[in-house]
Amino acid sequence: MENRRYFLKVLVMAMGGMVRLSHPVIACASPTANQRKGTIEASTVPLPWRRTIFCQFEHEQLKEAIERCARETDCRVFHGESGSPDIFAIGSFISIVDRNVVGHDLWQEYVECFDPVMDDTPCFIIDDLMHLPLPRRNYVYQFDMTDKRSIMTIVKMIRQMRREMDRRLPDLFKTL
Repeated sequence: MENRRYFLKVLVMAMGGMVRLSHPVIACASPTANQRKGTIEASTVPLPWRRTIFCQFEHEQLKEAIERCARETDCRVFHGESGSPDIFAIGSFISIVDRNVVGHDLWQEYVECFDPVMDDTPCFIIDDLMHLPLPRRNYVYQFDMTDKRSIMTIVKMIRQMRREMDRRLPDLFKTL
């Protein structure tokens, strides 16, 4: 894992922060004849950033609400694994993270890598940590998850951002 993290960090720095993939690929199960034998072949599914919600947290109610919202807004949710550097590589129109799940050191590296390139991907932080830095960008908001309105507000903002992105697209591209 350390080699993967180091590789991604060096790649991000070398590319000036522009490495966030517009079409990240994930493995998913595709049913095949091999399922009878107990094996599942993996296929790749592109995740265009305009339709991807990046999540790296362990809050079940929020997870369920975002999954419902994603279905309603024709989006996909990419769930980063705890402690993985997925936040560096997965392009999305919004990131929702708990920095405890991302990992404190990895979060520090993320902020150091993406602040200089002025990444403007909105970031919703759902932890109550005060000792870790917030990214220096226009669209960062830290939610108090003990407030019952937080989940509703997050989902509302996702819907609003999707509508606005679609509204600004030329008609020719709205169905892509």
